[in-house]
Amino acid sequence: MQKKKYYLETIDPTTIHIKVLYNYLQQDFERIELLPRFVLKRNLKKGFMKAVYLTDGQEKYGYAIYQQVDEFGGIFISYLAVRSNFRANGLGSELMQQLKDLSANGILLEVEDPEAAKGEQDYTDRLRRIQFYERNGLHLNPNIKINSFFVPLRMMNNAERTDVYDITFYQKLYNRIWGLPLGSFFVKENQ
Repeated sequence: MQKKKYYLETIDPTTIHIKVLYNYLQQDFERIELLPRFVLKRNLKKGFMKAVYLTDGQEKYGYAIYQQVDEFGGIFISYLAVRSNFRANGLGSELMQQLKDLSANGILLEVEDPEAAKGEQDYTDRLRRIQFYERNGLHLNPNIKINSFFVPLRMMNNAERTDVYDITFYQKLYNRIWGLPLGSFFVKENQ
């Protein structure tokens, strides 16, 4: 049996493509985790954010939405998911590998802090996500915890230079996406 060849397909930021992508986001993420569709659309059209599908040319298996971060030459992943009917087949790891190949200088992303979990199942789910990223070469940054829009988060990365990002770095990323200085109000260090 021949192994499928997967690749990243850039999502064209037309209204219809953004609508399809946003429908996937609504299936895979809690409402509170989602950027409003008009914010996502504006950022994709301006090129501040990029979106890709993991595909074999026939099927869309998963997707990622990210920002290129010039300060360290890597990417900051805002959303990453494998569509529910394709999970548990190694496609999440394939998507991560494709993103690592895209960004040789590193990947940054946020995960929900397990210490702030609301119950045992929530704790298990958060820990499982962290373990997935660890298996794919990322690690928790022990030096930074943030509270973003009232959600306690931990930062994970595989970047060699972690000195380039701190709380002000994250606030700038949020300001860029929102187009307003919301980061300084809604992204705080969580001790």
